[in-house]
Amino acid sequence: MNTFNFILSDLAVFAVAYVVGSVPFSYIFAKMIKGVDITKVGSRNMGATNVLRTAGPLPAAFAFAGDFLKPVLLLLVLIRFFPVISRETLFVAAVVVVLGHDFSVLAGFKGGKGVATTFGVVFVLSWPVALVELGIWLVVMVLRNTVSLASVAVFATLPVVALLLRQPPKLVLIYTLLAVLGIVRHVANIRRLRAGEEPKLEWSYFRRR
Repeated sequence: MNTFNFILSDLAVFAVAYVVGSVPFSYIFAKMIKGVDITKVGSRNMGATNVLRTAGPLPAAFAFAGDFLKPVLLLLVLIRFFPVISRETLFVAAVVVVLGHDFSVLAGFKGGKGVATTFGVVFVLSWPVALVELGIWLVVMVLRNTVSLASVAVFATLPVVALLLRQPPKLVLIYTLLAVLGIVRHVANIRRLRAGEEPKLEWSYFRRR
């Protein structure tokens, strides 16, 4: 395969990754199960937390699963069935699938904040890092009961954990890019956190039907 064909192949992979990432599962399941348009209620964010608050735990669980599985299935298919793809192409595809989630072409270039989708990426590329990050998220949730704070903590520590667990430099770079993207997507939340105005997670949301 010549250089031009390699470039076309990589571009095709990135296009597929973007479209897969763009599938707005939060919107789909909230609308399908509860008839709720989450772009018009709550925080208007297309993420599992807003689905939980406005539509209940069942559609939120499906939304989280869908957003998590988008990169998992994509990357596993690429690894299993397209072994000629370079690791660099795979890493870039991992970033692109998160970009698709955050800026979905299927939802007017709006989207979620990439927490579940980024976790799916890390789970496939380095599951030990994913387990540590899950632990960090749970600890922050237990201590502060604030989803956005736990999510920002996970993004902020992602490159550090990757370095401590001796991940390849290129993968650390990818995690750094995802961390920056995730923190930027949470800028409004960070402002509310600093002002003491960020809402905590109400456990009553889990009792809704």
